[in-house]
Amino acid sequence: MMNKKNKGISIVLPVFNEEVILKELHQKLSEVISKRSEQFEIIFVNDGSVDKSLAILLSIRKEDNRVCILDFARNFGHQVALNAGLREAKGDAVILMDSDLEDSPEGILKFLEQWDLGYEVVYAIRKKRQVSWLKSLFFKLFHKFNNRLSTINMEAAGIFSLMDRTVVNEMISINEHNPYLPGLRSWVGFKQIGIELDRGGRYDLSPRVSIPQLYKLAFDSFTSFSGNLLSLPIIIGFVFFTISIFSLIVIVILKMFYGVGPWGWASLASIILFLSGIQFAFIGLLGEYISRIMEEVKGRPLYIIRKKYMQDN
Repeated sequence: MMNKKNKGISIVLPVFNEEVILKELHQKLSEVISKRSEQFEIIFVNDGSVDKSLAILLSIRKEDNRVCILDFARNFGHQVALNAGLREAKGDAVILMDSDLEDSPEGILKFLEQWDLGYEVVYAIRKKRQVSWLKSLFFKLFHKFNNRLSTINMEAAGIFSLMDRTVVNEMISINEHNPYLPGLRSWVGFKQIGIELDRGGRYDLSPRVSIPQLYKLAFDSFTSFSGNLLSLPIIIGFVFFTISIFSLIVIVILKMFYGVGPWGWASLASIILFLSGIQFAFIGLLGEYISRIMEEVKGRPLYIIRKKYMQDN
């Protein structure tokens, strides 16, 4: 059995315009990993930052040879940056976390404790979030809806997690152009455990992920792990067909026995607009699936790395 001192741990962090927090983040990470005996590498993935993030990371790297940097040619997105870090990581276990200190580095020690006990995947379950009540509601609804739609168990967990090398090898063998890593992490299986951790607020109270990006992330999950959404048109079509038959019977009875004619143009227009809205919604749904099929068929690389700054160079 490999001695703990000879084991390696990789920490992967995507960076997008985080110049303010990077030095503090590195300091806190250093304090945490000093409490363990394993060898660490810290991989920052600079996802097309337009501020001084890269310059600060390079200055940190001069003082700490554990720091590695992947510098993207442009912004490719949060999940893609994490995917790139996974592929470059050399550790016997890989930890994924954000760079904004919403996830406390202290959680890494709890992950490693469970890894020592034999768990191959350890992930954080959010006890509470320091976000607005509206955003918190959206997150709760997403996780409930996602779990219902998915063919696998999807807990309310984000990317903050540890994966054993066995799991990482399976994860990087999956080539998807719209990866949803928490879902893929659940899908691959192995021995998993979730631990409850509080999630803090961003240091600058300015979220980097916009509403459209959250929408895309949600749809990536819905379309990647279930085809149930494609069954909705059939179900709703059958419901409307049943309602229309029932309505026709009621109209005939009212006309023949009570002399009451059908409703006027306003009700008819409302029904037409309602059904038109449903049709356009499902056309849009099909469009979402087709756009993802197009991305896979094109076969373009997930990302382009301008330069690598690794431990061996």
